[in-house]
Amino acid sequence: MLELERLTKLFEEGKITRRTFLSTASALGLTAAISPALLSKPAHAEGKVIKIGGAVPLTGPVAYWGISTMQGWVDGAAVINEKGGIDIGGEKHMLEIITYDTKGTVADARAATTRLVEQDQVKYVFSQAAASTIGMLQITEPAKVISVVACWGYLKIYGKDYPYHFRAEMSDYEQGYAYIPFMQEHYGKDKLKSAAFIGPDDQDGIDCNYSYKRLMEYYGIKDLGVEYFNWEDTDFYPIVTKTLKSNPDFIVTSPSPPGITASIVKAAREMGYKGPISSPAASETKTILEVAGEYAHDVVLPVTCVEPVTDSQKAIKARFIKRFGDFNALAGNYSWWIYGLVAAIEKAGTFEDTKAVADAMATVVLEDTYVGKVTWEGQNSFGIRRQGVYDCYTTLIENGKARLADVRYPELPDTY
Repeated sequence: MLELERLTKLFEEGKITRRTFLSTASALGLTAAISPALLSKPAHAEGKVIKIGGAVPLTGPVAYWGISTMQGWVDGAAVINEKGGIDIGGEKHMLEIITYDTKGTVADARAATTRLVEQDQVKYVFSQAAASTIGMLQITEPAKVISVVACWGYLKIYGKDYPYHFRAEMSDYEQGYAYIPFMQEHYGKDKLKSAAFIGPDDQDGIDCNYSYKRLMEYYGIKDLGVEYFNWEDTDFYPIVTKTLKSNPDFIVTSPSPPGITASIVKAAREMGYKGPISSPAASETKTILEVAGEYAHDVVLPVTCVEPVTDSQKAIKARFIKRFGDFNALAGNYSWWIYGLVAAIEKAGTFEDTKAVADAMATVVLEDTYVGKVTWEGQNSFGIRRQGVYDCYTTLIENGKARLADVRYPELPDTY
């Protein structure tokens, strides 16, 4: 209730709009406690507002990813608004986050984005996971609306032909240039001579397998093949059984959320597999430890800062717990996105000219985020700087306990 009191104070002082007040309260599950008398009061002069839309999965198999993404934007907007908003040419602009559930499907993402762009008149949209991103892009790119997303596949609809499309989360490919060197140092190169891949049976999983293959070739690791699962699968023993027949030195699961990763780990360990299992997309330890239990051992989780180290990371965790009642490392990873966009808007001196903002965003560097230093890369690979790259915090689970084991910026090849 302390959070509701804080929101109410901001609303009454005119520092946030009625819509922001309601959307934030709704996200926190506080709408039932709002006084009807408060909402009947005339709104204070609200000034200019920049609307940012979310088209993310809040229900369905990848809801964990979508909720984490939404939390990063809601929290960031609240922090920025509390400090007076964004200064553009001497005028203050407040941020308003409007989020719709895509259910993790292309059709629902397209419908949600259409509503955001045509009805809500947003010029900036964030999204999460492949299906939602595909549906979103069908609307945002033609409309010159900037999109900031987490999507690792569908590389044919990314790059210089999609100049308004930013992929803020490092994919398994960029991560690989940090976590594979760590694994080779930790376990020894001679013990990691072969690997097998497990991923979802969709274009996202297929493209992630392509990234995995390139990484294995770069590091001289023998690729022993791939097994694909369906998103509705709950029994992973048959897939793991097939994978283990090739006797890989280690297994990579991508892009697999924590629950699926935990099921794969548990199945593999129960069948006697001893090698490391790396999951570049899980980015959270709680679920893995709960599901895999005693079998959670030698699980490598790139881009996972299991416990904050810096003062700013600790502040983010404390703020998320207060605002949402819980915190996970993945939400922390996404917390920088909104600050990157705000920096670009301020640098461009406009929020209406999205081309100017996109050009400015490509040059933004953030020094102190939950994932450390952030830059935009990919000029040589994609013909445009639209891929977020940052310090890779790698967590290692050993004997049912998680610890931060390594921090390094990816050793990207010159061709990237």
